[in-house]
Amino acid sequence: MLHRLLTLMLVSLGLLSQGAYGQDSQDPVLAVEWTDLLSQSDLDAILNPPEMTHDLYGWQEQLENNPEAAAYSEALQSYDVNPDLVNKRIMIPGFIVPTAYNEERKVTEFFLVPFFGACIHLPPPPPNQIIHVSYERGVTLDNFYDAHVVHGLLTSEVINTDIANSAYKLEAEGVSIYSF
Repeated sequence: MLHRLLTLMLVSLGLLSQGAYGQDSQDPVLAVEWTDLLSQSDLDAILNPPEMTHDLYGWQEQLENNPEAAAYSEALQSYDVNPDLVNKRIMIPGFIVPTAYNEERKVTEFFLVPFFGACIHLPPPPPNQIIHVSYERGVTLDNFYDAHVVHGLLTSEVINTDIANSAYKLEAEGVSIYSF
């Protein structure tokens, strides 16, 4: 009896050490912010926008032959990803833009975006600020205004659709309402 109890405890401890999602404890889920998805050069360009005055006509001319303006403009359309996050399990909050549903009307594919209204209002965020998510179980969206937390394996894959372009793909292990 004692032997069976000890065996059961050891098996339970082994299962618990696998983590909540059946993954090795060696493979943690990283909490990620949207700026973490940017390459360093894109982050630098966005944090250092070109100086412009808005009190005169001809603001386009202010951007010509300006290396800061060129870098900034490229960063706003960039597919460059952060290589440190590729093939990592991450957790990130954002807003869901549905792209596919199952028979139960649950969302099974969607774009995760950093702010409400992204992809609906133009222009959309840069491709490296949009994550295409596949979630086999599906999620019921009660309110499009609600932010959600998504976690799973992040990869670098270009997805181009009529709605938006994405530089990242994530196979979701879970989706839940974001609370802060």
